[in-house]
Amino acid sequence: MSERITRKLELVNSSGALLYPVRIKNRDTGRIAFRLSRLGNTKDDSIEVEDTQVMVDKVLNENYMVRARTLEPASRGGIQGLYRLKERSIRDYRIHCD
Repeated sequence: MSERITRKLELVNSSGALLYPVRIKNRDTGRIAFRLSRLGNTKDDSIEVEDTQVMVDKVLNENYMVRARTLEPASRGGIQGLYRLKERSIRDYRIHCD
């Protein structure tokens, strides 16, 4: 499994697939972090968070969207995208201890 994926937060997709937040590399800065957004899929609206617990708190308590994917990459049939807990595509979530 990629070290860019965290299993601390597990999102259950409406299809039953399990999605995990993933760190993204910013091509402009080279920084690898969770990219969170309030409104949509734009860099202008996003913030980068390196700390896993801070990311979890923002997703759970501040209604941020997070980039997440299945353990299986999209190139092998997995799914990926930008997800918010209170949207139709996410039916549940689980927090796991480290």
